[in-house]
Amino acid sequence: MKALLAITAGLLAATAANAVTVTGQFGAPDPGPLPGQQIFVDFDNPNAAGWSWTGGIASRCNSLAGVAAAPAGDTTCFGYVSSAINPNNATLTTPDLASISFYWGSIDLYNKVDVLDTNGNIIFTISGGMLPPSNGNQALPSTNRRINFTAGPNERIGGLKFTSTGVAFEFDDFAADVVPEPASWAMLIMGFGLVGAAARRRKAAVAA
Repeated sequence: MKALLAITAGLLAATAANAVTVTGQFGAPDPGPLPGQQIFVDFDNPNAAGWSWTGGIASRCNSLAGVAAAPAGDTTCFGYVSSAINPNNATLTTPDLASISFYWGSIDLYNKVDVLDTNGNIIFTISGGMLPPSNGNQALPSTNRRINFTAGPNERIGGLKFTSTGVAFEFDDFAADVVPEPASWAMLIMGFGLVGAAARRRKAAVAA
């Protein structure tokens, strides 16, 4: 049975100014991206432009006992970090984002995610222990979740840092709602203006 998880940023964020809202949905398999989001990183294809990994990132296409377990219901390749890899963390750098979600597999107490701003500063942290039962059960839907982070009104997300002090932290299918660059906004506004002008010309021609 699917259930909705909602965590207020005021309880977990470092400061109220750096507000990040967290929502999530139990799922096995992955419930999929939120409305308005699209997948940019899935470990089966090259990363989308502007998305890159640094650190101890690894990937597999199947489970391996004591190393990594495929997220429940996930039949494709997935990524992970582990205490057996040096370093035991990896950072996904992204374009400026209003929101980002990913499928978190077999959640354990020793998993941690830092949400980063566009300068690489930590604006929010969540650990597996905040998402009970956090027992690493690979098949139980409640320990496999689509987790979504939404930036506050004055924030933009610029990346995620994953850390594991245990066997592994598995994840897949990163999806986001990308914030257009100022130049893109200018082009959109210009495009709307041209469309409006063309419509006015057509209307004037018909009236004549």
